[in-house]
Amino acid sequence: MRHAFRQTGFTLIELMITVVIVGVLAKLAVPAMQQMMLSQYVRSGASNLQTALYYARSEAIKRATNVAVVPCSAKYPPTCGTGSPDWTNGWVIQIPGATPTVLKTQAALSDQLSAMAASTITYRSDGRVTSTPGTITFQTANTSVAPRCIKIDLSGRPNVTNYTYSGNTSTCG
Repeated sequence: MRHAFRQTGFTLIELMITVVIVGVLAKLAVPAMQQMMLSQYVRSGASNLQTALYYARSEAIKRATNVAVVPCSAKYPPTCGTGSPDWTNGWVIQIPGATPTVLKTQAALSDQLSAMAASTITYRSDGRVTSTPGTITFQTANTSVAPRCIKIDLSGRPNVTNYTYSGNTSTCG
């Protein structure tokens, strides 16, 4: 009596067709994935700075002294370098003085974010800012990714808002 053995597995043709289908699906998914990643860079950058501002404000109140959030000119905190400061290079939260006491540092954010000119934000012991900074806008070069804005109100509280487009003007909502 002979037993016939049946071979199991995939043929080369079946495997090649599967690889082609996976390749086509990946090609369709990549642009959407890039858009999602850029959007996440914007969201996390704005959230990180908002959290740092809340932290600096609470430390200023707790320690009853001024606390500054200093944007870096180079991408290596706590030595932020000299030059034009940019929020994308990271920041240092410190107690100002002849020899500043560093409380916390933030490393550089994603290179995908557009440069954002910055100036030091200083919180007083009552939790208010010494001068109200302008709106800080996190965005990428890709205009289809919605920017996020941080505004600091008169009491020193930072708020993140969505960037809105209406007609020919764009504003932080």
